[in-house]
Amino acid sequence: MTGLTPAQLATFHENGYLVLPDYLTPTEISACLTETQHLLDTFPLETHPLTQFTTGDDRSASSSHVGDDYFLTSGDKIRFFFEPDAFTPADPTTNTPPTLTKPKQLAVNKIGHSLHTLSPAFSNISLSARNAAIAKSLGFADPRVLQSMVICKQPSIGGAVPNHRDSEFLYTDPPSAVGWWFALQDAGPGNATLGMYRGSHRGEKGGRVRR
Repeated sequence: MTGLTPAQLATFHENGYLVLPDYLTPTEISACLTETQHLLDTFPLETHPLTQFTTGDDRSASSSHVGDDYFLTSGDKIRFFFEPDAFTPADPTTNTPPTLTKPKQLAVNKIGHSLHTLSPAFSNISLSARNAAIAKSLGFADPRVLQSMVICKQPSIGGAVPNHRDSEFLYTDPPSAVGWWFALQDAGPGNATLGMYRGSHRGEKGGRVRR
């Protein structure tokens, strides 16, 4: 299995990203979408701590992760994180907790973070020989998949994710994290497109995000 061509490598190192059209087969995409729907349909709401995912830009107490332990210990599990806008606000005066206002399938922000080890459909597209060959062509001697997730862009709710670099969350010195982003559905302007800044991998912003 071959990795990236010299031209593709040059584009990646210049821009900080590389677009590979039709990377997944229709069968692989269908399997991942079917698995995603199954996970959303079957996770138990009754025992869920109603953890809400926020980007961290909003520092108010109301925006903090509900049940941080649920989030921080999800590295080897499949867990579900809700959109904050899918809840009615908590009322501390009556000790009323937040309440979901939408079906759970339409309220989840993301599913993570070990789909690549616990879900065959996602393991198939994550731990593939092609991915390994690309990683090695980028200079990784022993590439590892540290986390995987499905981002659910729900209709009518959900805030924009601010500009960030994944290497500030998956921190090494020097920075080494590289992400694979698969559009399982058509994603364009107005429909959960992913934006990139050319050369931002060489910017001055850096460090690590501590939790």
